[in-house]
Amino acid sequence: MSQTQEINKLPIILTAIITVIATVTVLHLYGYLNFVNPEKGLELADYRVVTVGSEEAGSLRRNPAKHEAECVDGILVLHASNMNGLSGVLKDNRDRVVRCVNQTVPLAE
Repeated sequence: MSQTQEINKLPIILTAIITVIATVTVLHLYGYLNFVNPEKGLELADYRVVTVGSEEAGSLRRNPAKHEAECVDGILVLHASNMNGLSGVLKDNRDRVVRCVNQTVPLAE
């Protein structure tokens, strides 16, 4: 007859739970976890419109901003080239997204 010893499972379960909590805590402290609140948006940059032909249009700098824009499903999406993977939509002061029109560039003949 073989006798089986019963293993107490409580220490194993507690160790697993404490390990998960410690891992999440360390990842959060080092900044690898980012809990985003939908109500809080990250302001990527401050933009304003400069009309064509105004005095201000002549004093613009030649070097471009570190953001790129693209039209995705009719909405203008900004991508930050200096922050990997950070992108967002452009909105006005009333929290309305800025729309765009997909235009194709004519091919040079």
